[in-house]
Amino acid sequence: MDIEGAITLAIDEGADFAEIRRERTESTMIRMINGVVRELSRGSELRISVRALYKGGWGLGVASSPDELKDAVKDAVKLAKLSSKWNEPIDLEWPSFKGKYEVKAQKPAWEVNTSEKIELVREQDNRARRMDKVRNTNIMFGDVLRETRIINSLGTDVNQKISRVRLAAYIFSHEAGLTESAFESRGGVGGMEIVEGSNVAELAAKRAVEALSAKPAPPGAFPAILDPKLAGVFIHEAFGHAAEGDAIVNDQSILVGKMGERVGSDVVSVIDDPTVEGLYGSYRYDDEGTESKRKYIVKEGILSGYMTSLETASKLKMEPTGNARSMDYGNPPIVRMSNTFIEAGDWSFEEMISDMRSGIYAFGSLYGYTDPAKGQFMFKAEGGWLIEKGELKKRLREVAITGMTLDVLHNIDAVARDLAHDPGMCGKLGQWVPVTTGAPHVRVKKLVFGGR
Repeated sequence: MDIEGAITLAIDEGADFAEIRRERTESTMIRMINGVVRELSRGSELRISVRALYKGGWGLGVASSPDELKDAVKDAVKLAKLSSKWNEPIDLEWPSFKGKYEVKAQKPAWEVNTSEKIELVREQDNRARRMDKVRNTNIMFGDVLRETRIINSLGTDVNQKISRVRLAAYIFSHEAGLTESAFESRGGVGGMEIVEGSNVAELAAKRAVEALSAKPAPPGAFPAILDPKLAGVFIHEAFGHAAEGDAIVNDQSILVGKMGERVGSDVVSVIDDPTVEGLYGSYRYDDEGTESKRKYIVKEGILSGYMTSLETASKLKMEPTGNARSMDYGNPPIVRMSNTFIEAGDWSFEEMISDMRSGIYAFGSLYGYTDPAKGQFMFKAEGGWLIEKGELKKRLREVAITGMTLDVLHNIDAVARDLAHDPGMCGKLGQWVPVTTGAPHVRVKKLVFGGR
């Protein structure tokens, strides 16, 4: 059975809406720990997923070949009818899209021998372990080529071919019973040219070693400057998830009912944009076949938009924004961010520092916790500096920030023009997708820090 016939069959079986996603992937994953390859895989897959909608209920079926497609369609429709018992009907006034998109790579990763990729990882590991006081190294390389065709019963028919490459280093230093760590990565949409010549392990190792001689950060509320990495993670984790359409529909966000209201200072604008060329979270069409677009989530402090899928857009009476994404063929698309960042301002980092009598400059991000429903967050930064009389005076470690998301946005009084992006993987409901966080340096009038 061809996929066009599968759409017809799904409707004949009673579905209100049907969608077919044919997906082929080629991928490599390498992880080297302390100079030893601990994970090495390379493979390809071709799968077809079927989604059916019946009176508000969704069903998902998967086929590994066209021969299995008929059964997958019937499974999807059957499950949709079953789940409809607990759902309300959905308005199907959805737009349709047609088109093709392909990322051009200078050096396609899928054409490069695995041994060459291992050598790239080994070189990074050697650079880090040559540095005195480095105790442990964890280097990761991954690439994936993903080709999809998505069609649905409303007329959407899109083809997309995207390759992504990422190299990351997590380095641990140790001295006199003290262990510190640092993380650095590089990645994007394209080929091996993205990571060749990079020095992620060396940069992370240097910062990890520097942290050994740093002083613990003082606890309390201080004026603060966040570097692009930490500010980018903050806006993604603490704010971005709260602006995802499913969180709004399910009343699990601090942003419910706040459209058009002020949620931050007038120097704060937040954008989600899958169309930025080369970034790790970029794409032309989402996993429902909706064309992506640049959109303001916050414009000069005013909440201006949510990120939506077809279903959440319908329930919120909005246009779909192209933010329905799926980890793979076996998972349904859900609302996800892409490249989410704070828009550049007009300050320089040096102006921010010199304008402060005292405070803390926090940089990097190691881990954290957020609650989009309550608007609470906690992030462990990689490190920091104590600011005194407009200068960076003392290197700090054990730097953690905590607070309420909207309080921080209202207290931002300066945004720099040095916008930078950082690649990563975002997890939600068991699905991991490539994203990009981003921000310039951001100054906050008051932020709560916790040291040891």
